[in-house]
Amino acid sequence: MEEAREHPALAELWAGHHRFLSRRPALPKVHAPRVAMLACADARVDPNRIFDAEAGELFVVRTAGNVVSKEVLEALAFARKLGVSGIVVLGHTDCGAVWDALSESPTLPATASQIRANLAGEKDPAEAARAHARATARRIETELGPGIPVLAALFRIENGEVEWL
Repeated sequence: MEEAREHPALAELWAGHHRFLSRRPALPKVHAPRVAMLACADARVDPNRIFDAEAGELFVVRTAGNVVSKEVLEALAFARKLGVSGIVVLGHTDCGAVWDALSESPTLPATASQIRANLAGEKDPAEAARAHARATARRIETELGPGIPVLAALFRIENGEVEWL
């Protein structure tokens, strides 16, 4: 505990948590999110802030480059059991994982491989992010089967807008 307060970044988290507690947040008693979302782990892409959602409204799963794994599919299947009315794959511009996938020597080889499979030859990073989000949404819809819509969207880092794909 003391070590956390001595580390600058962790000390900021500690202080932030105490501010959170001082506001006495009203958290939902039941886990019943309205929408599930697969988003990138990029710290600039915070679905709750982007969609002005309260705690408990979104079921968010985040991975580098919003790639799908067995665990991601299981989490989204669980969200369906909770009663979400839709799933959104939220890609974004200036995505480091997409840039990495477009490079000749990716540092995230498994992530890059999955992203590359979705690009259909696209080389422009923003268009690649769009293509990857669309293909990921189709894959999730195929893997989970019918029941609720799976939509793709792109968060534009440069202006904060969401583009529905």
